[in-house]
Amino acid sequence: MSEYDKFAAAWDKTRERPWPEFEYFSHLLKKGDRVLDLGCGNGRLRNFLPRELIRDGDYFGFDLSEELLRIARQKHPRDNFFKGDFAVTQPFGADNFDWIISIAAFHHLLDKKEQQRFLNEVYRMLKPGGKIFITTWILPKKYFWLNFWKGRVFSKNWIVPFGKEKHIRTYRYVNEKDLKKLLRKAGFKVDKAERFENRNFVALASKKK
Repeated sequence: MSEYDKFAAAWDKTRERPWPEFEYFSHLLKKGDRVLDLGCGNGRLRNFLPRELIRDGDYFGFDLSEELLRIARQKHPRDNFFKGDFAVTQPFGADNFDWIISIAAFHHLLDKKEQQRFLNEVYRMLKPGGKIFITTWILPKKYFWLNFWKGRVFSKNWIVPFGKEKHIRTYRYVNEKDLKKLLRKAGFKVDKAERFENRNFVALASKKK
């Protein structure tokens, strides 16, 4: 069971608007592209992928939370959603997708080996010339003392609560330099890796043709 199953309905209500980071890749989408959304949650990304480009059935969402996937399927019944853990081998063939997008999900992988395995899998699943877009959080300073008292402040794995009930979530600090290094090790050509508006770290990279 995913920790997000406990508060899926509340989380869904906070995830309706487009991300400003969308501008990094939206203009690069082409008609007929196949998109895999790793850590898709409630399928929010699908709302902002033009259907004249990303046709019904060409969007694939993958997430660990059954409750969020249930919401995603209700919103987008003509697309494809799968439950699974993206820290392990994925149930998709090689050279399969034009885009793999992972927004605010990669930082749930809490050690470097899992992160590298994830990116190796992404490289395998992308078509030659395909692209990955990935974001990770700049961890909020307001949670410094919470993590200090729990002995985590000098580690890369922070607790970041959600909502009034303070549901526990754990995130790994992965900055733009970390992303660039991990992507290159997986074989990618890194097009961009930078800090975005003091909100997130973002990276755009390509599989070799």
